[in-house]
Amino acid sequence: MDQIFDFMVRDFSKYALQLYSKPSSTEGQMTLCMAMIRKPNVDQARYEKVWNDVYSLKDTYEMNP
Repeated sequence: MDQIFDFMVRDFSKYALQLYSKPSSTEGQMTLCMAMIRKPNVDQARYEKVWNDVYSLKDTYEMNP
C-alpha cells in the first residue's frame, strides 16, 4: 500500500510542477501548485521487495491467442 502512495505522490507532484511552470499559470495557481509538491517517503528495502515480487512474475502469464 505504501508503495502505491509513493507512486501517487510522485505523479501528482510532477503534474503540479508542470502546471506551475506554464507561462499561462496565474499567481494563485502557482501558489497552490507549490503547496501540492511533495517528496514521497523513500523506503529502498520496500521498493526492492515489491519490484522483485512483481518482476518474478515476468513471462508467467501470457495473452490468449
